[in-house]
Amino acid sequence: MHFDTEGFYSWTASDDDGRGSCGITGELERASVRLRQALESLAPGATGAVQFVRLDRYASDPSYIYGVTLLRLHREKAIAAAE
Repeated sequence: MHFDTEGFYSWTASDDDGRGSCGITGELERASVRLRQALESLAPGATGAVQFVRLDRYASDPSYIYGVTLLRLHREKAIAAAE
């Protein structure tokens, strides 16, 4: 079981055409896998990142406080390569 006090991992990926995807998970490994999958579906040159996030318990609408970036990836011609 994952408690929101432990934090989460946000992943985002986008390309120069404005296409992309994002998500939140409680597992760093899952966020990394989802990021790589997202980059594989985007155009070469696409970039993405995984960040540590926490719930903002004081916000009136549910939102996250974004922390340190843990992973950055850049999609080359055929594969996603780490920067």
